[in-house]
Amino acid sequence: MNAPDDSPALKPKDALDLVVGFCIVLKVAKFYEPNNASFADQIGLFRSALANIFGQVDEVHLQASPSAIFVNHLRVKFDFSTYYIYKTLLHEMRAKGVGVITFRRGAEAEEAGRFMVLFSRLDPKKESPFERLEAALKAANFAHIFVEQDYLRSRPGEKETRAARLYFLGVTHARGLFERHRDIVKFNVTTRWIQAIFDHIVEDESFIYGLTSIKNYDEYTLNHSVNVALLSLSLGRRLGLSRSELSELGVSAFLHDLGKLDIPRDILDKPGPLDRNEWSVMEGHAQLGAERVIELTIQRGFPNRAVQVALEHHLKPDLDGYPRYERKKRVGLYSKVVKIADYFDALTTKRNYRPRAFTPEEALAIMVEKGEREFDPLLLKTFASMIGVHPVGSLVALDTGEVGIIFGLSVLPGLADRPKVKLIADPGGRKIDGPEVDLTDVDPATRTYRRSIVKVLDPEKYGVTVSDYFLARTSPA
Repeated sequence: MNAPDDSPALKPKDALDLVVGFCIVLKVAKFYEPNNASFADQIGLFRSALANIFGQVDEVHLQASPSAIFVNHLRVKFDFSTYYIYKTLLHEMRAKGVGVITFRRGAEAEEAGRFMVLFSRLDPKKESPFERLEAALKAANFAHIFVEQDYLRSRPGEKETRAARLYFLGVTHARGLFERHRDIVKFNVTTRWIQAIFDHIVEDESFIYGLTSIKNYDEYTLNHSVNVALLSLSLGRRLGLSRSELSELGVSAFLHDLGKLDIPRDILDKPGPLDRNEWSVMEGHAQLGAERVIELTIQRGFPNRAVQVALEHHLKPDLDGYPRYERKKRVGLYSKVVKIADYFDALTTKRNYRPRAFTPEEALAIMVEKGEREFDPLLLKTFASMIGVHPVGSLVALDTGEVGIIFGLSVLPGLADRPKVKLIADPGGRKIDGPEVDLTDVDPATRTYRRSIVKVLDPEKYGVTVSDYFLARTSPA
């Protein structure tokens, strides 16, 4: 369910109040009839939370993804005291096959109470719970509450498959740009791709991060353009940009390296360091890119800010870098965002002039060490928080002797070092297709964590292609 471009941003507290109220009513409704005082009190609070949000928007979308809860695309943040709320709601919705619950204005009247009783008492162990819920809503004439199926439950891998297809569609679209296939270079096509990718970021951000581990060394610029667009969109979302602003940012990020089209291949692919003359030619790609994007802006309607990003994405906060300006006073926000995404993806990709790619942890450490000399400090801090202590796609050794790949970040701020890990090797070092485990899980007998990360490993050293494990989550063709 896509929010319109001009939808006002919800306050995090309003979203959390709604989710907490929903879960409390859900629990009460399992044991008490609607005429009970406890039920009446709690449904009243939930209706108030709905009414409060309806003062800002006409529809409320409560969505459960594999690793987060969203209200109108705003990720609800939980702390240790409310973590059980997240677990409860995620379990209830996924067990019943529900991906999204939509409340329209008017639901805060009597429908909310009837729905909560119906939803709480739906038995997920019986066949086709979602179909039974949908039929019950229709039979009871619900006019303001609707449900959408959790396709991850009914068809494993479907959402990941769509996301992966979109990723490779982006690579194909980038190839059209870099090979001058002007029939492919259409603003509406690029914009639709950006918007579709953003919807998948909202749905399952961790899987999108995993896709950025796809590195085609022979077509570096194409994969790089897609990865930078994905990372820029994620960072822009963290900054609270509107949907229309994110669309502009995504297109600008996608086009940021278009100037490399005019750089000779022997310079682009040189295995060693560039000499002074070659580096001067390479620096020219920013100016050349801006000129090419100007053509697209005039002929195809691409946003003007894309010109600015192509020109500025190698500038530092003090305007050092290239190209050099004499009169310019500041670097644009989109350019600062794209610079961070560009730098991170470049460091984590193997290049001819570098013996190996840096791991995501190493890349982030390098960027943090450079700090405000190279990047906007606030944006870098936001990016580091977004990527996490142990970024998605990292190969890690656990204290159990097992080896795994980080598939999802922890939703608890205080437990950022306890992500979700896909096990790929047992304690004996044998490769396995193991389960995805949550490092926040505690052994009730010992009251200690079942698993902890002890070391980050270099995938190249161990012959692991991280992207293969993410693509393996897609459904068979």
